[in-house]
Amino acid sequence: MSLPRLTLLLACLLGAATADAQQRVGRVRGIVVDSLLGDVLAGAEVRLERFGRPTTSDSDGRFAFDSVTPGEWGVSFRHAALDSLGITMPAVRVRVFAGASATVVLATPSFAPIRDRLCGATADSLTPTVAFGTVQATDGARVAVNVGVTWILEPGAVQGPRPGSVRTAPEDGRLAWVACGIPRDAWFLVSAQHSTRAASALMRMGPRGLAAHDLILAAGESALTGIVTDPDGRPVPDAWVSLMGSRATALTSAGGQFALPRAPNGSVTLDVRAAGYAPWVAPVLGGEFAQVRLRHLEDRDAALEAKGSDYLRLLQRSTREGVLLLTGTELSAEPDALTLLPPTGTCRWVLDGLPVSREFLLAQPRRTWRALELYARGSDAPPKYQTDGCAVTLLWTSAADW
Repeated sequence: MSLPRLTLLLACLLGAATADAQQRVGRVRGIVVDSLLGDVLAGAEVRLERFGRPTTSDSDGRFAFDSVTPGEWGVSFRHAALDSLGITMPAVRVRVFAGASATVVLATPSFAPIRDRLCGATADSLTPTVAFGTVQATDGARVAVNVGVTWILEPGAVQGPRPGSVRTAPEDGRLAWVACGIPRDAWFLVSAQHSTRAASALMRMGPRGLAAHDLILAAGESALTGIVTDPDGRPVPDAWVSLMGSRATALTSAGGQFALPRAPNGSVTLDVRAAGYAPWVAPVLGGEFAQVRLRHLEDRDAALEAKGSDYLRLLQRSTREGVLLLTGTELSAEPDALTLLPPTGTCRWVLDGLPVSREFLLAQPRRTWRALELYARGSDAPPKYQTDGCAVTLLWTSAADW
């Protein structure tokens, strides 16, 4: 037999063997779904029992296993967010046939089972929300600390700042924290202290009633750098960047970049403000690169034709009855205005139109102050900030200059 014919015969035999092998195995493919957010879940570790190495769901939540022998298999997954809750998902059974693909949908638990597991019949169970996370140390040391949560409601609510109940429990060498009953849309401060180490994060409870964040206790200092851009990705120069509860501040460069050279290397809250943009407040990890995208300020009251911020409209009012208003040089001449002037019994603290804690408002750098409104009677405050039975303090900063 000639060499070309022998080569052709071998190729045919190998092709037939390959096709026969492919007919003897099947394929498992599927998608991982986040039932809480109604979206796909990327980055989940998916395992096929007895198959060896796991795979990871892609940005569309999809995954696949090739060359799977026919039979019944169990498909399971895990994700960092579920691990911090201590939730393990049971395997989903799927039957694989030779030469075919078996499809499976994996899903996280819905909100109700998660909250029932974490909160149960707690005193706050009438408010169906849950916030959770872990407490860790940057050097991997074991921690045993108490976690505190304080929240404040949106303007118009009856309650002022109040502490929440938090449970902590060991979880795989880390400390897990759970807070139940934080009202929807409320801003809340989560903080932890362990000896000289500290961590904090200012968060907001979302409309779905779920919030999560891991607190990283700082073990020293490192540079926190980042960039501030507008909604179109263009750099925002001269934005004021600060860390909540710290004196570390910086202005962004012409390219929108900033650097805080001595920031705690744990969980901190970054506060970014720029003229014409809404304040950006979010927890970040010190020592990492923060990418901040601001959104343009929107007119908060369409019924008012005047341009400008709320406090500029206040200056145009015909009467200022019931309010002590300090602006410009008056406010500059009172370096202790934020600590001395707010009326006794103030229960609502508002920064640039957003409810915050007293501590957060007092931490605002003096150079950013633009106007201070003090209402000894909360009922005299503008309608969106009114409250009964206690005083109201509103501070407007350079973020309101638009």
